[in-house]
Amino acid sequence: MLLVAVLTVSFSGCTHRLVDFTIISSKNIPLEDATGRLKRAPNRVKGKDTSHMVLYFPIGFPNMKEAIDRAIEQYPGAVGLVDGVVKQNSWWAILYGQNSYIVEGTPIYLDTKQEKTNSSSFQENDYLPSGVYKEKQQSSFLLFYHEVKAGETLINIAKQYNVSVADIIKWNKLSSNEIVKGEKLKILISE
Repeated sequence: MLLVAVLTVSFSGCTHRLVDFTIISSKNIPLEDATGRLKRAPNRVKGKDTSHMVLYFPIGFPNMKEAIDRAIEQYPGAVGLVDGVVKQNSWWAILYGQNSYIVEGTPIYLDTKQEKTNSSSFQENDYLPSGVYKEKQQSSFLLFYHEVKAGETLINIAKQYNVSVADIIKWNKLSSNEIVKGEKLKILISE
């Protein structure tokens, strides 16, 4: 009986729901450009940020924004999540444990095939990739924002999304190819 009590105290954990949300985003998108063009992705996604515990002492703390970002980044071009939930999960076993935030929801993205030229700050010629002809303008593009991380260059980012450096410079009206950590870059990907 004593063994059962020790194991119960030594191995435990719980998950509880913190909040349900209608829409959530950690991306700074101009909503006036997005009006009527946000579309739902077909599948739900999950993001998680975890910290560790040793001897019941935390080694850092989980970050809810990181969990939100990881969930959003599961779907290329997503700018937020709808109809979701934020949970907190904790568990420990004698010497080691974890604390986590878990964010689940349906990604939303900007549908750029809808009348891009009607928006004052969204000129079609500013956003079409170089070498795209008039016939291609009827195709749709996913517009989203990439937050520059430490050590990233325009070349790395261009390769990641299979676009040219020149296009990224044009879409973002950059005067050079120098970027800084935390900067948000517009990226268009052909659907």
